[in-house]
Amino acid sequence: MTLATTQKLTLRTFYANKWTKADRKLFAKTFFDFIDIASTATGRATFYNTQAEQRKMILDAHEIMFLFDRGIYSLSLTLPGMTDYSRQLGLILLLKYPRLTGEVLTDTQEKQVIHHLMNKLPIQRRLKLFESLVTFRINNARTRKLILRSILNSSKLEWWAVKYRRKIATALEHAWGKRQTSIIRSILAKDHVWRSTKETSILKKYINKHITTSGDWSKRMECISFILGNQSDFKQPLLKSYVAARTDLKAGSRLPFEVLEGIRSRFHPDVSSEETLKLTKKTLTTGQRMNLQRKAEKSNTEVAFDPTKYDAVRLYIYAYEMGITEAIKTALHQKAIQAAKELPIRFEKIAILVDNSLSMTGHDTQAMRPMAIACATRDVLQAAADVAHIQYTSPTTATSLLTTPIGGTSLAEGLVALLETQPEAIFVLTDGYENSPAGRFNEVMHLVRKMGIETPVFQLNPVTASEAEGSRRLSDLVQVMPIQKMEALNIGLLKAIFEVDLEKGFSILLSKARDLIGG
Repeated sequence: MTLATTQKLTLRTFYANKWTKADRKLFAKTFFDFIDIASTATGRATFYNTQAEQRKMILDAHEIMFLFDRGIYSLSLTLPGMTDYSRQLGLILLLKYPRLTGEVLTDTQEKQVIHHLMNKLPIQRRLKLFESLVTFRINNARTRKLILRSILNSSKLEWWAVKYRRKIATALEHAWGKRQTSIIRSILAKDHVWRSTKETSILKKYINKHITTSGDWSKRMECISFILGNQSDFKQPLLKSYVAARTDLKAGSRLPFEVLEGIRSRFHPDVSSEETLKLTKKTLTTGQRMNLQRKAEKSNTEVAFDPTKYDAVRLYIYAYEMGITEAIKTALHQKAIQAAKELPIRFEKIAILVDNSLSMTGHDTQAMRPMAIACATRDVLQAAADVAHIQYTSPTTATSLLTTPIGGTSLAEGLVALLETQPEAIFVLTDGYENSPAGRFNEVMHLVRKMGIETPVFQLNPVTASEAEGSRRLSDLVQVMPIQKMEALNIGLLKAIFEVDLEKGFSILLSKARDLIGG
């Protein structure tokens, strides 16, 4: 797609009835490719693609859609199911390039989209975004304002200060500039009673001006002073604990686990890591309570773990590593029922073919995630049907809710067996790499259609990230939908609407997205 083509095909020209049949076909491919990638993109390596291949493919898809229509691109990123990586990349593009006249969204509406996307990012992703803004030297006025307001208005600023001190300092320096940051650091190092009128004005201009939420002004100033590296008699509890822990590890019990662990390794090397866990077990995040279960077992430390607080995919990954318990089974069952209720359709009788071949183990960096996604999706589909027949490519390995990935991908036999159950639809959960033998599934699909059997077949790709060559399709007779998390099922339905009626698809996209941002 050339720049000239993308400038011609905009949402405004569509509503002006200036799109030809070829234009509509081009949009459909561009939009569907982008949706598939943006709902699965993580920028990580997969079983078949390197990290570099992944990132190039993702960036290309984003840039093409961005050039196509900035407004559609922006609103698409607000849909549930988009990955944090895609939202992060979207913010970079929106901040980097100035708006043109005649955009679908007004300046105010686009600002709402930007703030919505920023608020959806967890702090780790925000900091990654800030790093990227530094790398790409994106430092216009709205970028600086976004960074400062995102940091300074957080109710978690004190927690962030001790946990992400250096990264936040880098972001602030990018927003203020090195010289101004040095000046602010020097001013904050002084007690407020010794600051001159000019110094107070500087703080108001560069800090107070961006604070729009209520809260203790002096607390925020103290946190910024700490982040910038000042050493003083801090009054805030976490800051005091951070300083005190250097001489007395127990004084740091209220700190995040990884922060106290860093202090321990540097200032108390004779103390074991297990002691850090014992001291900070009450401050562990939900994610850490799951991730540190093995460490807790080894150190005889009881760390409370509530399965209901985790999504189904994470629970399955945990179960593959640590084993499945009755509490996890119950949580998975409840989550599947709830997710099924949120789907806009319910089935009477369906069939589910689950690929549990070796490739479903995924890449080492995200071991077992594809299989976990497949299991979670299977559960939701089963809960959304009165009757669900389930078949595995290696049925002897299927036990209870877990199934062990093994061997090659042989899907054709399972398809034939499930067709005999006469379901209203068949869902194939696979990464799309059929190799036992390759192409047999497509042959069977064509034969089935020649026989007059019109049972719809949907291929759901449980992927950790989009593949460099796009979603791998088992057959040209099946509809493909990449799935990284359960929300992506709703994105798939939006794609289906666009396929039938572009105008209705645009209307739904604009309506739902604007409802989300309040525009």
